[in-house]
Amino acid sequence: MIQFFCILAAMTALDAAEQRPNVIVVMADDISARDFPIYGSTTCYGQPAVTPVIDRLATEGCYINTAWSSTVCMPTRAMVMSGRYAHLTKWWDNGEFGKSKRGGIYPIADSSPLTIGQLAKQAGYRSIWVGKTHVTTGSSYTRFGFDEGVFTPGEPEVRGTSPFDHFRNLKNKEFWNSDSFLWWPEVQVANHPDHPGTSFTWQKTAISDYGPDVEMDHILEFMERSKQQGKPFFVYHTSHLGHQAVDMASPRHKMTWPGTPRLTWNADTRTYTRHRPKITANGPTDKLSTTYEKENITPDELKFQIEYLDFQLWQYLEKLKQIGELENTVVIFTSDNGTKGWKASVEKQRSLHVPLIIYAPGQPQFVQGKQDILSDLSDLLPTLAEIMGADLPSFDEYELNGTSLWPFLTKQTPDHRDWIYAYKGNRQMVRGHLLLRDGKGDWWDCSDLPHDMDSFPPIENLDALSPLQQAEKAMIDEVLKRFARTDVGGPHSFHEDPSRRLTEREKQKMRLKQEKLEKHLMKFE
Repeated sequence: MIQFFCILAAMTALDAAEQRPNVIVVMADDISARDFPIYGSTTCYGQPAVTPVIDRLATEGCYINTAWSSTVCMPTRAMVMSGRYAHLTKWWDNGEFGKSKRGGIYPIADSSPLTIGQLAKQAGYRSIWVGKTHVTTGSSYTRFGFDEGVFTPGEPEVRGTSPFDHFRNLKNKEFWNSDSFLWWPEVQVANHPDHPGTSFTWQKTAISDYGPDVEMDHILEFMERSKQQGKPFFVYHTSHLGHQAVDMASPRHKMTWPGTPRLTWNADTRTYTRHRPKITANGPTDKLSTTYEKENITPDELKFQIEYLDFQLWQYLEKLKQIGELENTVVIFTSDNGTKGWKASVEKQRSLHVPLIIYAPGQPQFVQGKQDILSDLSDLLPTLAEIMGADLPSFDEYELNGTSLWPFLTKQTPDHRDWIYAYKGNRQMVRGHLLLRDGKGDWWDCSDLPHDMDSFPPIENLDALSPLQQAEKAMIDEVLKRFARTDVGGPHSFHEDPSRRLTEREKQKMRLKQEKLEKHLMKFE
């Protein structure tokens, strides 16, 4: 019966796919909510950015005042891809993972096979994954369900096959960094229709080529092809912008935010002009003594990378208007964790508070402006499923920890969640509307968001809490118990824990859950 229902739902999704909105998810890298002007913070990292397009999306669409990621990249990306917390994915921290039955890192594709790519496939969408992966460790990107991919740098499983000398260079990276993703990027293209007989191809680039531009060229071309094919499309754009890097045009640089191509914003016409960058080497590019001349490139600051993200969102809007899909597209913008200085912190919500902006101009009943609700990035998968019309298994069949935002966004419900959750190793962070319990075990009054987004009043005496606060603390205590990590290699979603013997009852329960899940996943074959 379950199998029949799933197949019927999948057929319905395919029949109605053309009526469903396209979806674009853009995830920045290492940028806190405080660094975006729309959030009104009195402090930011470095110089404040100017983001007219993001501001417009947030006011004409909406932005979530309190959205949480995880503390660092890999567990956040696992959470977005799966809609699940680390008690299921076992991705607790960068470099801290559960173990598979075969040994090695427990892959997300094993722990959580129901990915956002698989959902898009189920619903009849064309999908592309572009930019940074950082969630494929232990398994190929091909297991995540996306039709196409553009990876900068290329995926590790085939990175060594790059035909270009400067990306096959010295392992010690003395002269060149083979993980290039900004200037002179290493670009691997997967499953492009121009290369039907080859899964992976490599794109030749030059020193003045900018990785984010290369990514956008592929995305915009994919959107146009999907439109021509009469298919709705899903873009998962995991940008490197915001993350520090080695400037490939200046190999002697330490980690910085390499400058971007210069931009000019015309407020009257609401248009960007990108000025053509040029980098000229004054000698061989494999010599430490070589210097470089740069034209139309900004200084090395985070501010300019944030502004380049704003430019790219403008490019999305312009392309959507050109192909007649602006009113039929939902755009979601977020980030994977906080900025340098706050990244990886377990204090208060420093590393967790990220932007979450949703723009859906074609939705007649849609909230606008600032929304004082709680959300974490596990909510993205069920939200995408509802937008796309993809069928989700029951909680008993397959546990999801996120909750769809769509009923709130479309004014079907007045609120969203009572609590949100994050983790770093065995440190847990939970907050409700009144209280925040951080990874140090400290409690904070979060009933108001401070102007600097950090100066929450500490709670010194838990016995003096108001009745409402006491009720919320009891709820938070239960959340902490529910998701507490006892060991990295604990029981997985349906795999056995290699560190202990399971009882026959536990094994039978896992087998039944696996059988139900496999029936649900048959629609993806």
